[in-house]
Amino acid sequence: MIEIPKILERIKLDPTKEYKPNLETLRLLVKHYILNVPYENLDLALKKEFSVKLEDIYSKIVCSSRGGICYESNTLFAYVLQQLGFDVIMILAKVADTTYIGFDYPHLALLVTLNDDEYLVDVANGQNVREPMPLHDEMFIAIAENNEYKIEHQEGVYTLLVNHRHKGWLPRYLFTKEPKYVSDFACVFEDVDDEIFSQEEMMLVTQALEDGRMTLTHEMLCVKKEGEKTSWEVCKNNRQEVLEEYFNIKI
Repeated sequence: MIEIPKILERIKLDPTKEYKPNLETLRLLVKHYILNVPYENLDLALKKEFSVKLEDIYSKIVCSSRGGICYESNTLFAYVLQQLGFDVIMILAKVADTTYIGFDYPHLALLVTLNDDEYLVDVANGQNVREPMPLHDEMFIAIAENNEYKIEHQEGVYTLLVNHRHKGWLPRYLFTKEPKYVSDFACVFEDVDDEIFSQEEMMLVTQALEDGRMTLTHEMLCVKKEGEKTSWEVCKNNRQEVLEEYFNIKI
């Protein structure tokens, strides 16, 4: 059974409080989810059983204190929003940079409508924008981890752009407002063995912090806090210890 209070507890929010479907609540939910649920692809990278059924996602992220990729976290987050009275749909975003998965990778994001205004919401894209992005205001710029984010629109296609350390605006991903469902992304995880990240070398666990980020790959742990970066080499033998100590994840 999926319990909203348990999900709120998982992201360190008071489950006894009333959460009204407004922009203030949306910002609060996005922030707390991103700060408490890591983006992680361990199941795929280690070729473990992977499911996008809501009940399985809830069991993994809430009951087992794990994280997930976009098809998991954004699916769970959409359910929370719906149960709290938000108008939310899933949308397809095509990755435009090649820092992780690769160009044109099908990413699942969310579109929330509040008082006829639409907002891009994404709690599962690693180092990314940390707040709802209004589609109606191209002057709006969000700042997270020394990066700036904005949305541009042309002929029905929206682009989330990122300006990394003031080096110039580059596309993060492109999206439309066409409603999608998790089943529309089935081709991505039908055959895990053929996936580009179904190998240990593509393992990624990354957790946002109030003042930085922690990231674990198959061979390195990197912690950025208050503008300072520290890295340690990680071997296969102590990977589980690192996962438990830094991310509270047990595999």
